[in-house]
Amino acid sequence: MKVILTMDVEEVGSRGEQVDVAAGFARNYLLPRGEAVPATPGNVRMMEEEQRLTDVRGQRSLRDAEKVGSFLEATDVFATLKIGREGRAFGSVTSQQIALLLKQAGMEVDRRKIRLPKPIRRLGVMDVALNIHPDVETVVTVFVDREGGSREGAQMEQEKFEAAEREAEEVRRLEAEERAVREKEAEEIMAEAVRRAEERKVREEEEAAARAAREAESRATVPEGAEESDGEEASSDADSPAKTEEPAPESTES
Repeated sequence: MKVILTMDVEEVGSRGEQVDVAAGFARNYLLPRGEAVPATPGNVRMMEEEQRLTDVRGQRSLRDAEKVGSFLEATDVFATLKIGREGRAFGSVTSQQIALLLKQAGMEVDRRKIRLPKPIRRLGVMDVALNIHPDVETVVTVFVDREGGSREGAQMEQEKFEAAEREAEEVRRLEAEERAVREKEAEEIMAEAVRRAEERKVREEEEAAARAAREAESRATVPEGAEESDGEEASSDADSPAKTEEPAPESTES
């Protein structure tokens, strides 16, 4: 059965598309749920007209969004923050405040279209992205200075911020280089220790082999039967009776 989808249906088709489906699937599922209508000549003409109007509205919306984008790119807004004695900011600049500032500048924008990851809590100049249309994305420049300040003051604060960032980046770079040097030195020390341990092991193995060779050579120089002969002589000496000294004759005096 041929039907026209009135909305996107997963694994079936997209809105406005004519598809062939099983008659039972159409009568029991698609048609009762309002997800499709029969592909009659009248319904086909109605869907074609609806699609034409949708396309016209879409093109008009895109043109309007492009005009808004061009306006916003050429527009900047100015906001202030209360700064304490230690340079700490009290409060922040939110997407709602930016939307209000844009409205005051002559362009009303839904705050939900302002892509501000987190509120602005510092002085300076920032580009904030706005997604005003699926096919149009633009940015608006936001100047933030202390109360009673100006755009020029915000620009100066931005230059200070960028200088501090460069300095911090240089510090991080130097620390990374020093860390790399220390790691290389540690690797070299470890490699030297491993090399010395291997050399010591080789020396010990060579000394052990030399001792074994000397012992083998010493055993090889003993005459055959020498050990047995020495044993027999030792046994004979043990079995022979011990000699006793005869006492010297006593001398008589005349």
